[in-house]
Amino acid sequence: MRKVNFALLSVAIAVSALVAASSPASAAGKWCNASTCIKTYDNGTWHGRVEVQIMVRANMTVHGRVWNSKTGWAKNTRAESFTGTRTYIGYTYPQRNFPAGSKLCAQGYQHLGGNKYKTLGLPCVTITR
Repeated sequence: MRKVNFALLSVAIAVSALVAASSPASAAGKWCNASTCIKTYDNGTWHGRVEVQIMVRANMTVHGRVWNSKTGWAKNTRAESFTGTRTYIGYTYPQRNFPAGSKLCAQGYQHLGGNKYKTLGLPCVTITR
């Protein structure tokens, strides 16, 4: 019985480690964390367009920021205010290759006023060839 429990625990830990790691972006896809998603449209290291989606509530102003972990490239999406619940969609257009193994991340921000922001999620995807 003890060996079975240990084996199940080992499998659970291994699965958790895989889930916690960034997903590879060898193909276009969508990855989410909290209220923010990053969506890529291109395969491999080239990324021409990257979409940021943020789930918003009424009376929120939000924007996104997309950045790469190795190159320092980063761009903000436009800020937008909402009176009702919906999904904000913003775009950046890197038009470049990112190094394999680097992370492409999107962070969603809620504007709180007075140059203060609250993060709404930080999904990242690992760039692969």
